[in-house]
Amino acid sequence: MRNLFTIIAFLFLFAESAFAQGILNPEKFRQYVTFGYNLGASAPFGLPNTIRQINSYSPAFTPSLGYEINYDFSDQWSLGTGIRFDLKGMHVKDSVQYFRTLITVKSDNGEEGSFEGDFSGTNETSSRNGYLTVPISAGYHVNSWQFKGGIYLAYLIQSKFEGNVSNGYIRKGGSLGEKVLIDHATFDFADEVNNFDFGVHFGAERSLAKRWGLGLTGQIGLRPLFPSSFQGVGYHLYNMFVTVGGSYRLFD
Repeated sequence: MRNLFTIIAFLFLFAESAFAQGILNPEKFRQYVTFGYNLGASAPFGLPNTIRQINSYSPAFTPSLGYEINYDFSDQWSLGTGIRFDLKGMHVKDSVQYFRTLITVKSDNGEEGSFEGDFSGTNETSSRNGYLTVPISAGYHVNSWQFKGGIYLAYLIQSKFEGNVSNGYIRKGGSLGEKVLIDHATFDFADEVNNFDFGVHFGAERSLAKRWGLGLTGQIGLRPLFPSSFQGVGYHLYNMFVTVGGSYRLFD
């Protein structure tokens, strides 16, 4: 979090210095309120062979709301940044085989036990993580269109990553371990989600009126959702989302 605030403070100090030296023209700044809905998943790059079939998928309630400021260097080129709150999540149900995980099983007498190993059966996962995001982007304007691309930095402020496994079995410790039948068991990895995420973003927006715009922005995380030391998921997951939304210009 300290690093994120350091970057924000640096950007403001740079702008203030540029104003003082006459490098930046205040009339070339554009400020927006941005809003949208994030659609996507925390998923691996490529479907691993442990996932045999995706049975269902649905997005979680994942809105995005923020503030953006852009500076026009010319009629076509601009540079922008801002800050926004992003929720990113999903609900997915799949059939897996030898899926590495860590589950909690409750016995008939109420006692709980944990098993780490390779599970085969049905897996159901729900996630919804909230981030404070700082995008930095370059824009190119053509008529009523603006194309943007750059990087983003995000700090986790709330996390949810939980689910259950059922109708299968787990091999304790690995694929050759003791076989334990699993009727139903749960997992909760919210505390294991990395506090910091970064990645690239790219998109396009069309001006609909003097102040309104509508567009799409794709975001691809480059840092795994969980640290490499975490063994609850057998492969790296990355935030991969598309934001459907728009913007409203605050001042002329």
